[in-house]
Amino acid sequence: MRNTIYLFVLILSVCFKTNGQEIVSGYLHLENSENWEQKVNLSKVQLNGKANGHTYIPIASSVLSKEGYFSFDQKWFDNKDHIYRIHVNPIKSISRRTGLAKNSKLFILSKNDSIYFKKGTSPFDSYTTNNKAHKEWEQLKKFESKFESLHDDFDTEKYLLRTKGYVKDSLQILLVKLISIKKLDDKKLLEKDIKENTAYYTSLLKELKSSEIDPALFLYLENKLSLVYLENTDEKYSISVVLNGIAGLVITFLVLLIFRRRRNRNNNDLVPLSKQENTIKELIISGKSNKEIANELFISINTVKTHISNIYSKLHITSRKELLLKK
Repeated sequence: MRNTIYLFVLILSVCFKTNGQEIVSGYLHLENSENWEQKVNLSKVQLNGKANGHTYIPIASSVLSKEGYFSFDQKWFDNKDHIYRIHVNPIKSISRRTGLAKNSKLFILSKNDSIYFKKGTSPFDSYTTNNKAHKEWEQLKKFESKFESLHDDFDTEKYLLRTKGYVKDSLQILLVKLISIKKLDDKKLLEKDIKENTAYYTSLLKELKSSEIDPALFLYLENKLSLVYLENTDEKYSISVVLNGIAGLVITFLVLLIFRRRRNRNNNDLVPLSKQENTIKELIISGKSNKEIANELFISINTVKTHISNIYSKLHITSRKELLLKK
């Protein structure tokens, strides 16, 4: 009797342990089940920079029971929140036909939480989870759904303003903020917003890097920031080149203007030569030496030299050669 009790307790403990490890579980209802593979696939999701872009990394598969039950235990999950996807594949021969039910579900989970899919009329439609990040993500989806019906009259400025306000005031979990930013990227609005709010995104990236979030999830944001930074740098460099060119032209113009004004001032400041100085100037230009000039004018050589010194001073020159050039 005692051995039977021990065996029963052991079986119960194993069952509870097994159930405790199954953190993703539930039932899958498939219309026309013969068109679908009879297993559920689990993948890890990474965000990328392409529109609506995700990269799926296969992790495990769970074969469906006769009742449609499937499960994944905690060994496939991390201690920190991450985005996962479960899906069931249609049989290849009909995989491109239209009218197949939605066959996948994205969710956030860590190994410390659980998600349970209830029986429903479509795959993965009804579920319960205790993961806080996923619950906040569902609230974000409800907010974003308000804009899904907008087409030609879609107001990007209003959408950006309301989205940023919602992210700032309502979202508390970094991973969900990151998902909301990916939505902006999908709508080709992220680059515009980064250019207008670079400081905010730089601060957010710094916060993401210091968190426990897998860096692969925000790599696209880091790349986008780097791209915008390079574009801004190139733009600033181009502007700098243009401004430097303009400054160079202005400086050149000012130097020429100053030189011209100085030359004109020098010309205007010339003191008129006396009659005797003009005579000596003409004799110098004709090639006469000091002695010849003295003999021709009946004055001493020293007097000639004095006159020549005065001529040079008044004309702002220093030699016969300059006088000949200036004639």
